[in-house]
Amino acid sequence: MYRFLDRTILELAPGEQMIAWSMRSWVAAMGMQRCPCAALGPSFQRWRVPELLPDFNMAMFLLNSEGEGPLRFGSPGCARIHDDEAMLLALFHAAADNDYRLVQRMASQIVKPDALSPFIVAVGQSSDVLRRTPVPRAPN
Repeated sequence: MYRFLDRTILELAPGEQMIAWSMRSWVAAMGMQRCPCAALGPSFQRWRVPELLPDFNMAMFLLNSEGEGPLRFGSPGCARIHDDEAMLLALFHAAADNDYRLVQRMASQIVKPDALSPFIVAVGQSSDVLRRTPVPRAPN
């Protein structure tokens, strides 16, 4: 978690930038009563990871509906990574590294017990897509 805390978005690797932006955009879409999949879908297509959307959406939905408490996210354009975003980036990294002992421990602190298994599956499948598919950098 600490490797992401208080860093700028531009200091992150492209896949990490995409996850941070996607988390923020998912929350913003929900706040505007928009469908998060419709809001994120075009970007996921452009990044060539459309298969990521269902699992990422499920993970965020479970955080929203079955979370142990509120999480704070920056706006999509915010330059710095916030505490909860850093924790979730670390969770996605642990899943990508197949460190499911750490994933289990982290996830059990942020989602209710009944949601733990589907949340871990969604995070794991999302991380697997990102591990297999490099996210291109945005053109400068």
